[in-house]
Amino acid sequence: MSRPFLPIATVVVLHVALLGVYVAAFHGDLSALVCVGRQWVGTPPYEAVRVGFAAGGFDGQFYYAIARNPWTWHAAELDVPAYRHVRLLYPALAWALSGGGDPYHLFWALPLINLAAIAGLAWLGVRLAQHHDVPVWWGSVLPLAVNDGMPLLRDLTDPLATFALCGLLTSWLLGGRWHHLAFWTAAALFSREQNVAVVVVVLAAALWRGRYRTVFAIVAVLTVWAGWVVYLRAGYGAWPVLPRSDYFFGVPFKGMWFRWTHLGLSGSSVSTGLHFCRMSLLTLHCGLAVYLAARTPDRVVALLALGGVALAVLTGMASYEDAWSYTRVFVWIPLAIWLAGVRLRRTRPMWLLVPVAVWPLVAVATAWHNWQI
Repeated sequence: MSRPFLPIATVVVLHVALLGVYVAAFHGDLSALVCVGRQWVGTPPYEAVRVGFAAGGFDGQFYYAIARNPWTWHAAELDVPAYRHVRLLYPALAWALSGGGDPYHLFWALPLINLAAIAGLAWLGVRLAQHHDVPVWWGSVLPLAVNDGMPLLRDLTDPLATFALCGLLTSWLLGGRWHHLAFWTAAALFSREQNVAVVVVVLAAALWRGRYRTVFAIVAVLTVWAGWVVYLRAGYGAWPVLPRSDYFFGVPFKGMWFRWTHLGLSGSSVSTGLHFCRMSLLTLHCGLAVYLAARTPDRVVALLALGGVALAVLTGMASYEDAWSYTRVFVWIPLAIWLAGVRLRRTRPMWLLVPVAVWPLVAVATAWHNWQI
């Protein structure tokens, strides 16, 4: 095996092992990855699921429901139907891979797609590391830095969305052709609506540089995606956005302040210590992102960093209430730090991303603690 592929293989093996140990806590039942609320276990579209979770489950259950048939409406099964369904790429790929939404094959298809996305992200990291004469092993740090391990354990869209976004940024930074940028733009938009902000930044950069084929290609993809958004609005009667409330977004520092002032909300000293470490690391990364934004010569990366920090500051309590959310949703921050570190050939900022790899291990340990029978 050639040296550049060793980091990619290592990342895949680590995440397969992580997945295996996590699933073993549920006696090898892959339906645990869907994270369905206990009240819905055994009922359509979750009739094949045998493991239920308290507190209504988690978001992976909604993408499993969509993957049963992405081409119909799912108003009854989803908490915010249009908002979930706008992220079409992940459930659509799972639907195809499972042979048309087979309820049992989906248990394999969803994590396999995320593992492939993690491998793809490591590959992009290796490419960028080689381009900037940085040791290729830093490419293996990228999936760890963005915390792809945790969404892998709950069938979430994050690994695929991050891979697509990084593909778009990598293609732009390496001077990719217009059709490559169009491909990655489509993948980024249809995997996570939030990525539209970065797409607009790349579009503006292409216009500034006079890359008009790229501009027209991105505008064409944006038009198709906008059509999908309007179609969902017509079908569900609502735009694919979260409800308008400062609980979700709007008031600066409200979410961060809540988490900092409620570290011990669960009453557990271990949980308090973990929340303190997570929030300390997130706060450190926010400051580091601002610092690197002022020093990287790539304006697209700088805006990515500042956008990530703005998102962390403006996000409300909803994303800070549990560790499964605030350790993964602000992915622009570690992605920008990694990209800036590689571009500047400075490894110290990237070393500060490595501790993020602990959070999936904590999730696995928690699963074993809570589910041993």
